[in-house]
Amino acid sequence: MYEQNKLHGKTVIWNGDSICQGSSRWGSWADRIAAKNELKAWKNYGIGGGTIVENAPRHQSGKARHSVSGSLEKMHEEYPDADYIILEGGTNDADLLGRIEGDAIAPRFGKIDPDDYAGEYDRDTFCGALESTFYRATKLWRGKKICFIVAQKMGLNLPTVKNRYAYFEAAMQICRKWGIPYLNLWDGCYLNPRLPFMYDPTRSIEENEQISMYKDGQHLTAAGYDLTADIIDSWLKTL
Repeated sequence: MYEQNKLHGKTVIWNGDSICQGSSRWGSWADRIAAKNELKAWKNYGIGGGTIVENAPRHQSGKARHSVSGSLEKMHEEYPDADYIILEGGTNDADLLGRIEGDAIAPRFGKIDPDDYAGEYDRDTFCGALESTFYRATKLWRGKKICFIVAQKMGLNLPTVKNRYAYFEAAMQICRKWGIPYLNLWDGCYLNPRLPFMYDPTRSIEENEQISMYKDGQHLTAAGYDLTADIIDSWLKTL
């Protein structure tokens, strides 16, 4: 029954922001894929408000933000034999670190040197933190499946949306540099909160849950997670 299911019996770990984390009400990619494939073990390290970069501006409460880069060693300490390491993020980096249009590049965006594989990257910048994440992950989990997910379209304010996608384009460029497979849900699925039948800002979260894929223009409802989890599940089985 499971001969063709590459995920069955595997250990899968995740890390990212609120899109990866999901919620107790709507669930997540991780719990859907775990249930579907009878994994040996799994853990979702994603935390709402998290960034790729380390030492990002704190939450309004003063609490430090979760960092994918900064929590990588913890993941390896707890799951050194993980079969799949699935990373996601970039939205909060784009919102917190600044715009990168034209010549006005935010200082903490960083830069990508396609010929630099030395490992000495500035983890206080978005590009440096993601490069360092892949550099360390490929050493920590040698021979395992390390991959990255670009989240679905989100946001209603066009300048914000464009800036987020610019960060995602950089993330995909870094993935290509390091040979990290990535799934581009932004361009690869039809979810879009700017479509009125996918999100209606005049309705409550509960009302949107009944009629749409988005609860608030950014985060997914259960229906949104159902759709994207199926896409991710199929993609992971091709790696």
